[in-house]
Amino acid sequence: MDLLDFDMNLLLTFDAIYRHQNLSAAAVELGLTQPAVSAALKRLRERFNNPLFVRTSHGMRPTPYADSMSVKITRALDIVREVDQPADFSPQTTTVNFRVYINDIGMLLMMPQVLTHLSKHAPGAHLTILDLRPDEVVDALDEGSIDVAVGYFLGMPNWAHQQVVRNTSYVCAVRGDHPVIRNSLSLDQFVNARHGMYWTTGSPHSAVEEALARLDLSRDVILRLPRFSALPFFIAQSDLIMTIPEDLGAGFSKLLDIKLFKPPLKLPNFEIRQYWHERHHADPANKWLRNVIKKETADMVLLRP
Repeated sequence: MDLLDFDMNLLLTFDAIYRHQNLSAAAVELGLTQPAVSAALKRLRERFNNPLFVRTSHGMRPTPYADSMSVKITRALDIVREVDQPADFSPQTTTVNFRVYINDIGMLLMMPQVLTHLSKHAPGAHLTILDLRPDEVVDALDEGSIDVAVGYFLGMPNWAHQQVVRNTSYVCAVRGDHPVIRNSLSLDQFVNARHGMYWTTGSPHSAVEEALARLDLSRDVILRLPRFSALPFFIAQSDLIMTIPEDLGAGFSKLLDIKLFKPPLKLPNFEIRQYWHERHHADPANKWLRNVIKKETADMVLLRP
């Protein structure tokens, strides 16, 4: 690219349209009129000989060529913005607002330890945990509305950096005085019981159905809940059996009258990972937060019954 013959403000326009996928919203952010943004988009299309964005019922969707450009343009703009910023990050003096997505298990069991670390080592920092569906996480990372996502996700795109922070597995949970399931759990008891389960759009937790299908079996799921943290309360007050992450079961078994069993069928372990966008990969504040999350999550100790 010949920089002497290119208007760098067009990169700002591209970035705003890409994030908002709406010309009016991009215009508001840039402090321009919508016709001015439309004119800038026309120049971009001519310069790169590509439509870049196409109008759909869901907004201005980027073309594959625009997707390939976006990471490079975002990185270039971030570098330029940081030119007059201090190179070092000081936890003791920062006032940064860290924006994190983590499901309700992590919110209850992991994030209190992260907050304790921040309170001690970065007293001026703020922490915002956003409420998203699993299928909204990729877009939130891509748009920059969250800095880090922590959890168990399938189908993350290639641009997402990732790091394992914890390995865990599943357990089966019933109430302490369950009328049928006493001191052990057989496959017949499991299949014949009534089940509850976590369910929401984009959930990757389908291991039980897949394992049962391999055995040509099925289960009777009478309750589906969109919050992991609510499951133990339903377990303690019903005859349902629920297959839940081990960390959740271990944490709540100390608070509620529930008992845990190893699943009577083979279920895979799964990895809790943290994910971040390329634009945040080298950012000192984001790197510091990722190190804190990894340390506190890996060190998390749950007293098991």
